[in-house]
Amino acid sequence: MADEQQGEVKLHAQAGVTEIPANEGRTDLPVLVRVVAPSKQQRAPIDLVALLDTGDSMKLKAKDPHWTRMDLVVAAMELVVRRLGAADRLAIVPFNAGGNARKMTPFTYMDQVGQNNAVQFLNKPRALGGYTNFQQAFYWAVNRYLDARSGDEKATRPGFILLVSSGDDKSGIGGRHVDTGGYPVHAFEICGGQTPGKPQVMLHVARETRGTYHPVDDTVKSLALALGTFVGGITSVVAVNAKVDFAVPDGVRITKIESGSYGSEWSKGTEGHVDVGVLYGKDEKKFVVHLSVQQLTDPTKGVDKQPLLTATGTYNKPSRREPDFMKQAEVTVKRTPPPPASGTTAPPAPPATAVHIQQVVAVQIVEIHVAAVLQEVVKAHNKDDGGDAAPNPKLIAQELHDKWHSSKADEKLQHIHEDHVKTGDVHVTEMVKLLKEHGHVGVLYAHAWLASHATQQMATFAVSSVLVKHWFHSEYMALVAGDLAYHAASMAAPPAAAADDPCKCVDFDRIDHRLELWSKVKREVPEFFQPSEDAESHHLTAVIREASLDAINRAMHQDMYLVLLYYIFVYCYFIHHAASSDRHIFYYFMYMMLICLIALQGRRPCEQPQAMLLRRQAVAVVVQAAA
Repeated sequence: MADEQQGEVKLHAQAGVTEIPANEGRTDLPVLVRVVAPSKQQRAPIDLVALLDTGDSMKLKAKDPHWTRMDLVVAAMELVVRRLGAADRLAIVPFNAGGNARKMTPFTYMDQVGQNNAVQFLNKPRALGGYTNFQQAFYWAVNRYLDARSGDEKATRPGFILLVSSGDDKSGIGGRHVDTGGYPVHAFEICGGQTPGKPQVMLHVARETRGTYHPVDDTVKSLALALGTFVGGITSVVAVNAKVDFAVPDGVRITKIESGSYGSEWSKGTEGHVDVGVLYGKDEKKFVVHLSVQQLTDPTKGVDKQPLLTATGTYNKPSRREPDFMKQAEVTVKRTPPPPASGTTAPPAPPATAVHIQQVVAVQIVEIHVAAVLQEVVKAHNKDDGGDAAPNPKLIAQELHDKWHSSKADEKLQHIHEDHVKTGDVHVTEMVKLLKEHGHVGVLYAHAWLASHATQQMATFAVSSVLVKHWFHSEYMALVAGDLAYHAASMAAPPAAAADDPCKCVDFDRIDHRLELWSKVKREVPEFFQPSEDAESHHLTAVIREASLDAINRAMHQDMYLVLLYYIFVYCYFIHHAASSDRHIFYYFMYMMLICLIALQGRRPCEQPQAMLLRRQAVAVVVQAAA
């Protein structure tokens, strides 16, 4: 504990049993290795690339009244920006169709000026439409930003990729290897509302990159809560490039290392390692090393302490290139001599099958077993190609229940006390209940649980106000998450979004009303000016009537110019978003604009019903193109 308080990363190791008879061996002896990080004192500055989906799905209405999904992202990201430190750097990449980004920001230090600039930029991008392309977005994040840094920056500034999307990727990345240069992608999927989440693609991305997966309801509070947890983690990095090495003596071999999503290797059997990477404040990573232990050369004699495994490790402290070393941890067991010959009074040694794995090791093994069973069930019901067929939650629940209870007889659990196996019952019972009662939400929960436990990283599951779960949170993460959620709850809805119409530069309701009034006045002008019998009165009435009609026509011409302006903006919007195969509709727009021009050149303004018809035709074309 003293080392942890002084800012040192520490290793702990514990075997599943404390003693083994000298005349017996073990084919599978589990050893629990824990890597424990110190509390947040001096932290490493970070480089964060925020990939913000601005495709069609982000224009959908959110559950919060008067918010779109894009509004949620902008509001929550503003809170994230304010939590970054002056030494941290942020790059914002809005992306959509073909991976096209409207504009990107360079890596910017998040001092006061940088934060203000980032907030201003966030309020500019809105949902641009089109499909979503993760592959191109990842290429930018790695090649334009994270890999473009200097060697010193890479060594001392951990890089992260934040992905916020509805998961509707069209690049086909879901079934392929995801290469992000070793940088983890932390995927936040906005689900609920009008479209349920499709976790296959974003979950695949998180697993492939050793990142995390967060299903989030489309409310600003839920998104802020999840992003707050994430920011609380990355802004408390106390160690980078962490690695743990294992070595065993003669008579002992490493048969397997269970490290979740973390890379591990043990091919020689005499040594192995786990690449841990980044550690947050008070972080704890647990790995299980499985050993094969032979009986002693002289099985008639016991040994007080037989070495089984030695664990050592290295890491880098914040802003330091020179590695620091973890204090090694050794695992030993007592090798008891065989029972005395018959006729003596010493009690016989218990058989090997009666020896139970120690609690702290047993609980970890049970959790790994639960994850394996859940993974098998979920994978069988998933379409990895991102198909539209949704899995059946109740069928998954029943299969999970049955498979878990049948797996309790598995050889992996035979040395674990039934009280410790019950910890697995708790996890499975909770998931089965969620799957049965909440349907698709339960499926998302299962995915999030698997992703979080594979990486042992912080995750937030917030798909409804009554279903908020946290895994692997530190006090600091919970503090930041709560702070962001508190501020999000008081945020006002944004002004009326411009996404309902391609262009809100013209108030058509007001124009329609004006044209209707002017048309009515034009029809009634002759009734207002009835001439008298004398010629002078006839002449004066005609002049006044003509002047009145001319003034009305000028007013209607002005509104028709606005209609023409609308067509120009609609055309630009369509050309930017439509597929090349649909560009023939260009001629339709030209035809409609020509009608307006002829009407204006001939000084014959369209009546109100005609203007409304023109507008409706234009909107219908845009809707057809968007579909």
